[in-house]
Amino acid sequence: MEDHIIELSPNKAFSLQNIVKLDGRLSAYPPDEDGYVPLNCYLVKEEKGAFLFDTGYVFHQDNILTQLNSILDKNTPLSIIPLRINEFMSVGNAKAISHNFNVISYYSPHPEASDWFDFTDKERDLSLKEIPTNLLRGTVTCEVGEGSGRNIQVISAPLRLINTSWIYDEQTKILFSSDMFNYGIARSDQEEWIIKQNDPNITKGVVRSFLLNTRYWWLEGAKTRLLRDNIRKVYDTYDIEIIAPGYGKIFQGKDLVKQQFELLDDILNDLDVSNTEAKYVPRNYMR
Repeated sequence: MEDHIIELSPNKAFSLQNIVKLDGRLSAYPPDEDGYVPLNCYLVKEEKGAFLFDTGYVFHQDNILTQLNSILDKNTPLSIIPLRINEFMSVGNAKAISHNFNVISYYSPHPEASDWFDFTDKERDLSLKEIPTNLLRGTVTCEVGEGSGRNIQVISAPLRLINTSWIYDEQTKILFSSDMFNYGIARSDQEEWIIKQNDPNITKGVVRSFLLNTRYWWLEGAKTRLLRDNIRKVYDTYDIEIIAPGYGKIFQGKDLVKQQFELLDDILNDLDVSNTEAKYVPRNYMR
């Protein structure tokens, strides 16, 4: 863990982590939350190809390039999928990675992904436009390495504030959940970053408050039935053994995964307009 790389499946899936102390500035967490969380970029790979989900903040660029270099041959064809293309955490190092590795394609809900990556220099870097963009619409199936037979499914996140993708890896049974299920927070920077058994600190009240005090502030009094149906469809469709969020600790184990989905469903039911009255929420009001 000294290099902050977690091998989620032997030589198949990796979490590239940069640990940060919460101080109110990270919008994925309530402003009064403290503790430590990993910022996770994920690499899935086979002999003839690899995919990178999110590229991290520019502040962590040197770390991320070093991490990638330690587990990925620079000649391996690499595709980049920013799970939230309009967030710096997803796109910050796409340009640097493209210059240092054999990036062959981008995946994006926008037809010109490179336009979202080129913001670190005064002059436009037109070389990024030479890398083709694959458009994300609906559910998209991608093969990890030509001829490997290993597929990932890129789906539109059933619960989101901004344009967000979730990804399911059929072989490793990992759901990469972007900015959902990201409430696993450490009290020190030396903890284990994978949760493998029930955490008594993760209660219904804690998760409800977490959602309402971050980018899911709008859920209270919303019509959540369709959201619940679509989230349940993801759980029923895919055999999930690991939840790998973009922020926070990773959940490992089928029972633990089931617990998180049931917890979220229960909270969304409580927050539905049929059970909770919608009301004006002033800035910085904590719930």
